[in-house]
Amino acid sequence: MPQLRLIPLRAASTADAIDCGMKTTTVLERLAKAASVVDHIRTISGVPSVSVGVLHHDDVLFRDSFGYLDEAKTQRPGADTTYGIGSITKSFAAASIGKLFEEQDESSVTWSSPLEEIFPDYKPKDKRLRGLVSTADFLSHRTGLLGDMSVAAQGDLEFLLPPSELLAAAANLDTVAPFRQQWLYNNWGYSMAGAVIEKLSKKPFHEYLQEAILDPLALNRTTTAPDLGDDADFADAHSTLQDGHPIALPRRLVFKNSIFESAGGLYSTVNDLLTYAKAVLRDERDPQPSLLKNIPMLLSNQVPLDSPSRDYRFYGMGWVRTQLPGVVGLQGDNAGLFDIDELPVLGLGSSPMMAYYHQGAAYGYYSALYMFPGTRSAVVVLTNSMPLNDPADWIAQVYVSALFGFSDGAEYIKLAEESRRRKLANVASMMAGFDKIRKENPTRPQPLETYTGEFYNEVGNFFIDIRRHPNKSDCLELAFQGKETQVYELRHLRGDVFEWALDYNQSARRARFAIWDPMYFEIDFVVNSSGTADSFSWAKDTDDFPQGIKMNRLSREAFRGGNVQHSPPDPQIGLRSA
Repeated sequence: MPQLRLIPLRAASTADAIDCGMKTTTVLERLAKAASVVDHIRTISGVPSVSVGVLHHDDVLFRDSFGYLDEAKTQRPGADTTYGIGSITKSFAAASIGKLFEEQDESSVTWSSPLEEIFPDYKPKDKRLRGLVSTADFLSHRTGLLGDMSVAAQGDLEFLLPPSELLAAAANLDTVAPFRQQWLYNNWGYSMAGAVIEKLSKKPFHEYLQEAILDPLALNRTTTAPDLGDDADFADAHSTLQDGHPIALPRRLVFKNSIFESAGGLYSTVNDLLTYAKAVLRDERDPQPSLLKNIPMLLSNQVPLDSPSRDYRFYGMGWVRTQLPGVVGLQGDNAGLFDIDELPVLGLGSSPMMAYYHQGAAYGYYSALYMFPGTRSAVVVLTNSMPLNDPADWIAQVYVSALFGFSDGAEYIKLAEESRRRKLANVASMMAGFDKIRKENPTRPQPLETYTGEFYNEVGNFFIDIRRHPNKSDCLELAFQGKETQVYELRHLRGDVFEWALDYNQSARRARFAIWDPMYFEIDFVVNSSGTADSFSWAKDTDDFPQGIKMNRLSREAFRGGNVQHSPPDPQIGLRSA
């Protein structure tokens, strides 16, 4: 059993202490009893370590940690252990924008200013959006633009585009939903927010964030460039194999100055995030004077979270706003494994209460942060693996249930088991489906040289090198940006269609988020009458983007006067310390 570290509520007066003493003890007992459930979920999900914290009535009420930081099981995590927090970074980016806009004079840009006023070169491919897309639209994920990151990130802990390509990449996003009518998650939008901060403040994102948010709140362990020394209290990133065994990732990805720094690049601790949540809740109820700015705006209803529209689940800017009793965790992985009617109703049978939350999924880390303004409460959960489900989501709901007395959380053990089963089954089903197609279509492709060459995207900042496999005469290889670190086996499927699907363990070992949509992995070549493939489509999404990204066979010189080159090793990737 992990050692508990409990901090009692502040007693504002003797009367307060007497009045709330029994309730406080009951809350602490419930939180402590959740440990067995939480550690069970940790094991099911394949997570090496978990750190949690609870804020209640503005005071840190409870902190606990589970597991170990190292494979030798010698180092315990704690409330000051640094973890990647993934998309919880988005609330920090939004808060930075809120403060930056507050500092601008009234004649300057606002939430609704078209981005072309800031970046004249930003011209969305969809001409209907030109002069319309604003910072607020990107921060609330309501642009209707596809958020696929395939041209920028493909695993192995490296980014495939430098920050200088952000405007071109964001302008080339395809429209797949109505503008300002539908919530469609888009990391590119928060990269654009970081660019807005840099343009208006004339400082790098991490520097402005430090000055505007982190230093004023004394968040001393929150950063995009954490201490990676051997003695650092740092949770190494892991990925979990299908048997539940976590493996340490071979490299550390530093987000500082990267293309997705402001979208998911922060590292933080339980203690820092509790301090941050307290500040957000304080400034939500009393925005003047405040260290943060425009918090009510960031927490307001910007776009319905699901469809058909409901009146109690919205996305603000970096936060989901919802009401309990209700289904939560809709921004995370678990929601993609269940129909919404199968997900638990948090607080079922309780009185209504407002909740704000956000989840994070980074390379090697999953996290969750929940806030409750009515009781000035917050729950933080940090974990350090790309797991078999989203354990931070389930564990956060366990602690919310314990905090408010909804349940003992035991039901989340079965949910953890079922979400693990479904995730693995989905990937296995995809792989079996490809095998079935090959068995039913026992044809050979055209000569493999038909398909080899370099194929470029429309913008010309990304290419895929298709080449013969060095060891298998019946296979090809693809290499993203021509990188030797980004090589995948390409197998014939049917006709002129090939596939490069990965089973679960293959994805895990390459630090990839598991994908089980078979269309994503299909590469559909278009062969001309001369017997040469002119183009292909790839990175399809069955629901949102079935046409996929078109890649054309062209020489490098055809784009940007030969500026597109084989990319050197990413300088931001450092080897893990031994």
